[in-house]
Amino acid sequence: MSDVRVRIAPSPTGFFHIGNAKTAVINWLFARSRGGTFVLRLEDTDTERSKPEYADIICEALHWLGISWDEGPDFAGEPQAGDLGPYRQSERRDLHLGEAQRLLESGNAFKCFCTKEELDAERERAQAQKRPPRYNGKCRNLPAEDIDAKGGAPFAIRFKVPEGQTILDDMVQGTVKTENKEFDDFIIVKPNGDPVFHLAVVVDDGLMKITHVIRGDDHLSNAMRHKMLFEALGYDVPKFAHLPMVLDEHGKKYSKRLHGANLLDWRDDGYLPSTMLNYLVLLGWTPSEEGRELFTPEELIDAFDETRLGKSAGKFDLKKLQWLNGQHIRMMSVEALCEALLPIMKTAGLDTATKDEAWLLRMTEICQEKIPTLNDIVPYTEFFFNGVTEYEEKPVKKNWRKEGVVERMDAMLVAMESVSDWTADALKESFTALSESMGVGLGQFTNPSRLALTGKAVGPGLFELAELLGRDEAIRRMRNGIAHIQALEPQA
Repeated sequence: MSDVRVRIAPSPTGFFHIGNAKTAVINWLFARSRGGTFVLRLEDTDTERSKPEYADIICEALHWLGISWDEGPDFAGEPQAGDLGPYRQSERRDLHLGEAQRLLESGNAFKCFCTKEELDAERERAQAQKRPPRYNGKCRNLPAEDIDAKGGAPFAIRFKVPEGQTILDDMVQGTVKTENKEFDDFIIVKPNGDPVFHLAVVVDDGLMKITHVIRGDDHLSNAMRHKMLFEALGYDVPKFAHLPMVLDEHGKKYSKRLHGANLLDWRDDGYLPSTMLNYLVLLGWTPSEEGRELFTPEELIDAFDETRLGKSAGKFDLKKLQWLNGQHIRMMSVEALCEALLPIMKTAGLDTATKDEAWLLRMTEICQEKIPTLNDIVPYTEFFFNGVTEYEEKPVKKNWRKEGVVERMDAMLVAMESVSDWTADALKESFTALSESMGVGLGQFTNPSRLALTGKAVGPGLFELAELLGRDEAIRRMRNGIAHIQALEPQA
């Protein structure tokens, strides 16, 4: 195993956002492709919003994606793994405060006794003078005797921003330079004794020996503060990679209110975890093999190259995701796909117990090349389990109101009744011969027949589904279809 150590640090304050999922995928692929360590750390210091059930959701989402961690906390039935814990930020408070004390002792931080009222007044003066609100440095160089004189007065701890520049060589964004004077002396411990995010995340990354911090580019401005802290604490500074955000189909930030922002929405909508893993990495990474988009998880690990991470925000494309999901469905074994489909069908009320294994596998096989999501199996197969009681209006107008349709339907019924070997191949051969003898395209026979057998315009192949319906049921439905056509009112 290499010395590469990466982490994701989600907050258990809600569902697992698709942006979090993309970051997790990139970190996981980087660790696996380098033979490194992937760490899961829960940033659960927001006591009001952090909930155990949200931590369980994170675990569930990562497991669904197929992402395993090498080190992490005990939660959702998972035991703690790793020797550099605790892996919950709320359990690391003493470590954070100990490192803050070390910064005080080294002169890299100072106690700030300014009250909220003083800071608010300073902020109002800055606004009135139309300048950025900044801490005025009042307590930066307080003599020791003045600090002692404060006694037990509450204080914050501020980091003493050094002079000069901070330069960050980002793996994605390139070289980023900032004049340190653009930062005021920022708070690292609040007056109530709670460590601030900037301190906690740096201490955690430093003590957990994280070598690469790969996260969203909304943290790019924070990275300058973090690098200063890494250096002041004497930690090895990790390499940073700030990934662009995920945009929705309209090119805007993916709102949490939008369906699909929750990663598990896609599971519920019938998408495969391998599809989502594949698609999420493509939202921020370009493979070296030009034009290639379809990867299994194992192929992604082999192909992943961090130098091909992009700066541009990934725009969500539902049609591409649907296409990709269809491709992953086609790659499954029939047995595995059938196993995934049966619970969905049962939940929809389809009585699959009435069919034997061979029939169910054949049903899966004829649908595998058609369905874009697992959930589409229901409209593609419900006619097998329920009688056809109505016909879709649009295909009725398109297929059953044509001149000569009853004649063709009668001819198809005769052809079906004459088939001695009720198989898809025999049915196709019979319909093809009929089409040629009547000089009419095959679609003029298959489309009206599909509507009679299923009530729908779209579904599995006609001959295959007719074989599975069985001779008697298929012929009965053809007769019902003909009767329905004959009962239609003439078009004006």
